[in-house]
Amino acid sequence: MESIKHTPQDFVERSNTRGFLALIRDWGIIFGVISFSIWAENFFIYITSIILIGCMQFAISESLMHEATHGNLFKRESWNRKLEFLFSLPCLMTMKEYVPDHLDHHNYMDTEKDHLVGAYEEYGLNKEKKNMSWLWVKPIMGFGLYFFAKFNWNVRDPQSILKITLFWIPIIAVFTYFDKLDILLWYWAIPLFFIFPCFIYWSEIADHYNTKSGSRTRTDTILNFLHHNAGYHHVHHTYPTIPWYNLPQAHHVLCPKHVDISTSILDTFRQILRKQT
Repeated sequence: MESIKHTPQDFVERSNTRGFLALIRDWGIIFGVISFSIWAENFFIYITSIILIGCMQFAISESLMHEATHGNLFKRESWNRKLEFLFSLPCLMTMKEYVPDHLDHHNYMDTEKDHLVGAYEEYGLNKEKKNMSWLWVKPIMGFGLYFFAKFNWNVRDPQSILKITLFWIPIIAVFTYFDKLDILLWYWAIPLFFIFPCFIYWSEIADHYNTKSGSRTRTDTILNFLHHNAGYHHVHHTYPTIPWYNLPQAHHVLCPKHVDISTSILDTFRQILRKQT
């Protein structure tokens, strides 16, 4: 029996329902974690909670906003821009600022127009002698926020600033009115400024640094469950119109054998540290 030959078009299928379900899942996890932590009143549970919240902030405002950038989050094209209050504005980002920068990364990867080229230089990855501080200690100690602000907020569009401001004013007002501003601070602002940037920092390194094929595919099950298959990066770069839920199948069918593949966090770490050729 002749095997079926798939084409990229077989996997380009978008769904409004899947987009909303992904957002409901992420926001549901965040609200559930916050509720449990407030109920528990335990310091260690709080620390675990803000790590999980920062992880889900990455899922919402990096993974899903990234899908919207390529028109994959919703089948209705306009919703990928107009519904940004559900995925980008909560993390102080706008589609207007994110889209051009990200598309330059796709179209001019490994050139001066690719922001990662400058980012890797700033991270200290191009130095002959490296120590582990650039990978683990620096982002946790606040450099993750510094780099995130530098590469995302360096030149801000006035309209984007206004849009973010108008989004946040009523939210802050409501929390203030009900005397719950501390919850907004401890469970949204703290992870947003100290945890979320670390995930951005680590992801940018894991996706491309020290690869032989240009992009690294990470097949770790937990990573891809939490971050909407963001680990299938090589097939995404090759076929960016394939939505996240079809990337694993597309990877198995369309990815060439020579791509960089990591099966775990430790495997990714090993590849990042291997001698460059």
